[in-house]
Amino acid sequence: PTVNSPHKPEAARPSTTHSSSSPSFNEHALPTAKQLAEAASCFVIAENGLRVSFGELFRDQRTIVLFIRHFLCPLCQDYMFSLTDNVDQRMLKDAEVNLVVIGNGSYNMIKSYRQIFRTPFTFYTDPTLRLHKALGMNLRIMEPKSHRKRGGYVRHGPMGGIAMVFKNALRVGMPVWEKAGDFTQLGGEFVLGPGMNATYAHRMPNPRSHAPIMRVLAAAGI
Repeated sequence: PTVNSPHKPEAARPSTTHSSSSPSFNEHALPTAKQLAEAASCFVIAENGLRVSFGELFRDQRTIVLFIRHFLCPLCQDYMFSLTDNVDQRMLKDAEVNLVVIGNGSYNMIKSYRQIFRTPFTFYTDPTLRLHKALGMNLRIMEPKSHRKRGGYVRHGPMGGIAMVFKNALRVGMPVWEKAGDFTQLGGEFVLGPGMNATYAHRMPNPRSHAPIMRVLAAAGI
């Protein structure tokens, strides 16, 4: 991917409001051509602090894009363990599919976050949340509490999840003084490319509702 100059974290602050141009929330709608073009023009930040055009990530290859929440979210850490348990690079290579993970905290947390799961997949982050908004991922929890789904990947309850996060952070030396991300931001899963094509979209309606990774793989033809 094409890279630009190193990112200065203090220059970009996440916004917690929706602009009038933000797409309305729809859990499964594919991005429109306009939304996908807007998303492709956004930048994400790599582990080394360099900015990368999001569109470059899926320009030449079908790509699974997983948007997690903040880097200290125990539910997303459970999801990442589900990813590493079920997906390996060989199956992706055989299918000619790429996979990337995008958070929204400081890029300085990416290296240690990857070490938690010993994952080879590439991680990026977008602290501005512009990419999330372009793809229709809403900041608010959309479903009434009584209707919230719990993904099968969730292994821990609230207390157990918090304990796991702190244990993992200590084990890998995570720089917890860095910004982990916007705690209200929800993530999602997309299959994009090659080119300006989208074949799968899922946006989380609540913090425990990532799409099952096997469903995402199937959507990508794996």
